Amino acid sequence: MSFLLRALFALLALLILALLMVTLLRIPLDLSRYKPVAEETLSEALGRRVNIDGKVVVTTSLWPYFELEGLHIANPSEFPEGDFALMEKARVSVGLLPLLQRRLEIREFRVSGLNLDLVRSADGAANWVFEQAAPGAEVTSDPNAEKPRDQPIPTDILSVNTLELENIQISFHDQGKEPLVFAMESARGGAPLGEPMKLSMLGILLEEPFTLKIKADSLGDFLAMTRSRLGMRLDIAKTRFEFVGLSEALRGGRGTELKLSVAGSDLSSLNDLLRLDLPPLQDYYLKADLRSEPGRLELRSLDTGVGDSSLQGTMLIDRSAAVPFATLDLSSERIQLTDFDTGDWTAQDETAAASAAGEPAKSPSETGADSPAARQKLLSQEALARANASLGITVGEVLSGEDRLGNAELKISLQDGRIQIDPLRLQLPKSSLQLQASLKPGRRASDATLRLLIDNFDFGVLTRISNPESDAGGTVNVDIDVSASASNMHSILSGANGYLDVAARLENVSSSLVDLWAVNLLSSVVSSAIKDDKQPQINCAISRFRLESGLMTAEQLAVDTSRIRICGEGEISFVDESFDLVVKPHAKRPEFFSLATPLAVRGKFDDFRIGMKTGVLSLGTTATKFAISPITTPFKRLFKDDLPENGADICSLPIGPREQVLEPLPGC
Repeated sequence: MSFLLRALFALLALLILALLMVTLLRIPLDLSRYKPVAEETLSEALGRRVNIDGKVVVTTSLWPYFELEGLHIANPSEFPEGDFALMEKARVSVGLLPLLQRRLEIREFRVSGLNLDLVRSADGAANWVFEQAAPGAEVTSDPNAEKPRDQPIPTDILSVNTLELENIQISFHDQGKEPLVFAMESARGGAPLGEPMKLSMLGILLEEPFTLKIKADSLGDFLAMTRSRLGMRLDIAKTRFEFVGLSEALRGGRGTELKLSVAGSDLSSLNDLLRLDLPPLQDYYLKADLRSEPGRLELRSLDTGVGDSSLQGTMLIDRSAAVPFATLDLSSERIQLTDFDTGDWTAQDETAAASAAGEPAKSPSETGADSPAARQKLLSQEALARANASLGITVGEVLSGEDRLGNAELKISLQDGRIQIDPLRLQLPKSSLQLQASLKPGRRASDATLRLLIDNFDFGVLTRISNPESDAGGTVNVDIDVSASASNMHSILSGANGYLDVAARLENVSSSLVDLWAVNLLSSVVSSAIKDDKQPQINCAISRFRLESGLMTAEQLAVDTSRIRICGEGEISFVDESFDLVVKPHAKRPEFFSLATPLAVRGKFDDFRIGMKTGVLSLGTTATKFAISPITTPFKRLFKDDLPENGADICSLPIGPREQVLEPLPGC
């Protein structure tokens, strides 16, 4: 009996010791032989096929860990064959005692080498959504009705103290479009019991490093994708994107609602990310309430701005057709034009312009896929083909520095790559501007039109843009009406037909240098030595050109000052971008010793020369007139009427359409 008692106590001690060893020590056990059972259990739980290529290991202790290698999770049956997820190695440590209380408490969850292939089909279904119809759910025939959702996981039964992910690659395929791929170097976070879930990620998207932070009410709600609050913040390319909404937005299904915010210091910092050549707008932002439904995206309470200028409105994107259609309506109380200064940036497609001009275009090997030349210009054929759009903007007051220009309206439509402005209108108390244009940029020329009307526009606004201290002023009138076959804005005049008229009445614009060239040399020298508060001024300028096949012929061309009138004639060619003009000054009253030498302007737009009309002959004629002027001037003053000092005979002439040949201007 004594022996049996000792043996019993020894056995009990061994059992206690074994239990302590099992509960306190982690002893690894290879369960690879049970992989078929694990695969079947996981497949049934996830509703899709699961395979395990590597080994399966579990340890003993009250906090055992499970380790899997080579885990494959297939796409749902309605998606193409392939893996939704491929995991090289995963390790999970779970508490046994909490399981007895029906709680899943994960001490650590570590994953290394994860590849996710996210796919969204044309009907809006997503392969990353794990859901089944709730038991007993009623069947409805309404196609727009909400689909039944899984019941949310109670927030008090699931927690993860430490979550670590490394070497993650995710590709996103949206309705047959080119996949979007990004790599995630690491992710750190957790969701302790009763606390919000937090996750911070570092990675690279399209060669741009990024940080992504996610916060949800709880891990259970996040995994079940129920109507729980979700926040995401993405910092990439010097730009911050923020999304706040419901976690079910990750389903990508019906009725997704988010608050969207985008802000950055320079819009052009997104060039490499978007493969676009964007303007360098400074201190920009966009805020909106986003609602997404299958085939439809809406931005409500839209607020966007640059610098001190802001616009509010709505945006609607219809994605049901092959080419999306966007409608954008914006309004603003005040816009400052200096906020939109883009320097030397241009939206023109220089490659298309060179191709239209017959110049060889650079190949991708010459430019490089990541070079600035490889980015699509906003007005390139490829960029405009991405979508059709309609844009409407109304502004209560437009400012240019300290100048108040008045209210404005802009309507732009984009259809099948053609841009149409109808109209751009700027209304001031005493003047107005209206522009209409139509153009289809591309490598092939197509019909284009340009109509511009400017009535009594303040000339001082233009001079103060380059020199804020300038006191020059006056008014400018412009009437342009041309039609052409063009591939871009740069070439719209090279084959155009129509007319271009400009008339300006100027104030506080000195004509001293012009008068020195054209009027009495002696009197100009003397008057410069005498104090005279009344400086000679330019009264007005008028130019009326006829445009035929890109060749602009001067019908009326003159500049009038208080002392002289300068008349011009000749041609300007937009085909080869050259000048061939002759200008000649005429004194308003005959003067002694006048140097009224005709000058010629010839050459290219970027390399022209100004010189005497006919060289030595012109110089001899001028010298002869200069020498005999004491004899001829008295007779001219006796028999020839002087031109008005204020230029009243030409400064008020109308411009615009004409049905007959224009008469030469008085004095010309």
